[in-house]
Parts: sequence; C-alpha cells; structure tokens
Amino acid sequence: MTGSSDGPPAAVVASRYRLSELVGTGGMGAVWRARDELLGRDVALKQVRLDPADVDPELARERTMREARIVAALHHPNIVSIF
Repeated sequence: MTGSSDGPPAAVVASRYRLSELVGTGGMGAVWRARDELLGRDVALKQVRLDPADVDPELARERTMREARIVAALHHPNIVSIF
C-alpha cells in the first residue's frame, strides 16, 4: 500500500485489492474497506504504521507477523475469518 494512512491510498493493492474507504485508524495503523477482485468479495485490509525512528523494522515486522498468525488461528462462529 502506498501513501500514509492519513492520505489517499493506492487504488489497487497487490494487483488484487481495490480500496474503497478508510474504516478506522489507531496507534498501529489503519483499516481499509476493499474489494478482493480475484475472489469477488469484500475484505478489510490493515495498513501497519511503522515509524522507523522509534521501531526496529525487523522487530516491527516480526510483531506484525505474530499478530497475523494469532488472529488467523482463531475460529469461532461469532468472529470474522482472518486470512
């Protein structure tokens, strides 16, 4: 995703996800409503905000990947699926 979470996003991310609107922002980034054009379904994409002055990029990457693995492992009828 190009641009900051405060500005306009790239029209399409990873040649697949067409961004439509900013859903929310927080300390770790922003969440965008998007359309998965490959599978034809609506999705939410998380844009992680990294501040190179404050965070070691490798540590931030590992923290982000750990979060993704944890939430992807959750399976319950009352929560959305994470991919």
